[in-house]
Amino acid sequence: MRIHLIRGMSNSYLVDDGTLIDAGAKPAAVLAKAREAGINIKAIIITHYHVDHVRYARDLKRETGAEVIAPALDADVIRGKARPRAPNPLVAAFMALAKAPGVDVDREVMDGEEIMGYRAIHMPGHTPGSTAYLKEDALFSGDAVVERGGGAALPPKMFSLDINEARRSLAKLAGLGISTIYPGHGDPFPAASLSKLIVK
Repeated sequence: MRIHLIRGMSNSYLVDDGTLIDAGAKPAAVLAKAREAGINIKAIIITHYHVDHVRYARDLKRETGAEVIAPALDADVIRGKARPRAPNPLVAAFMALAKAPGVDVDREVMDGEEIMGYRAIHMPGHTPGSTAYLKEDALFSGDAVVERGGGAALPPKMFSLDINEARRSLAKLAGLGISTIYPGHGDPFPAASLSKLIVK
């Protein structure tokens, strides 16, 4: 499995199976990488509803014809049919101003479902539906866990609905045989650094 990191508002990961994880990178950059790597984008998998992860989903769906797959609990916000929940009034005001264009969600996923070889792992706390996706030994974590200082870190507290729930969610990752985590922000890092965050 070859994984291409494309940086943008958040990281987007283009996988050689035709999957794009998150839509935070500009379409021109994503499409250029797809052409260079000879990849036909068939699916756009979203980890959660924050604007930096869905900003270009509608444009990329239009350009590629890919289906959009998203967590069931976040899907209506991604469609533009519901308001995102915010942890405080300041963040609520920011979200109201920095909205992503709504995009049709073709398939909603729940915890434990598998699609195109990716297992959905519901990891609430950052958003209600925040979901990581596991394929082989690679975990695409969105903001459920991010990289800071070369290792695992919790998502920013200011933008998380419940940081304690986000921490508890990490326990779901224990024992899954993950070798590398591909986060929504920062660089990919070894999964071994998760141990310092997992609540027993």
